[in-house]
Amino acid sequence: MGVVVRPAALGDEAGMGAVHVAAWLAAYRGLMPDEYLDSLTVEQRTEMWRQGLERELRPGFGRFVAESAEGVVIGFVIVGPESGADGAARGEVFAINVDPSAWVGGAGSRLLTEGVSTLAAQGWPTAVLWVHPANARARGFYERRGWAADGAERIDEVLGVVVPEVRYTRSLP
Repeated sequence: MGVVVRPAALGDEAGMGAVHVAAWLAAYRGLMPDEYLDSLTVEQRTEMWRQGLERELRPGFGRFVAESAEGVVIGFVIVGPESGADGAARGEVFAINVDPSAWVGGAGSRLLTEGVSTLAAQGWPTAVLWVHPANARARGFYERRGWAADGAERIDEVLGVVVPEVRYTRSLP
């Protein structure tokens, strides 16, 4: 598959919204409440991403999409300073979602590589990300790419639902 990773821009919001919903329905069924997952709509997520893409990207942040050879958005990654804070000591991968039909094919790896490169370019020595402890597929994906759970756990509200999370850390190149 000829995956292209590029900066996200206005016009990508519908693709990002569709990927967001499809990825969450596939990845989080059984990990998040069904009623919450069943309430997700592409229209809501498209609007959320449109508003996000309209905002100027703050220094240290990056947002990228992966496109198929046909020019269809099949994934995205959002990175920046840890917790979005100015003066952070580490970078953070805030979100990475890939359409389930593209889970095999390199889009996720390419997106994560672009995100990590963006964080490294900011001079951070390490980066973190948070993942649901029962999301074995995601945890394996991160571990195969050099990330490791560091023992930190939290309960967080993620787009309207409370979920447990474990933190992964990785040294940056």
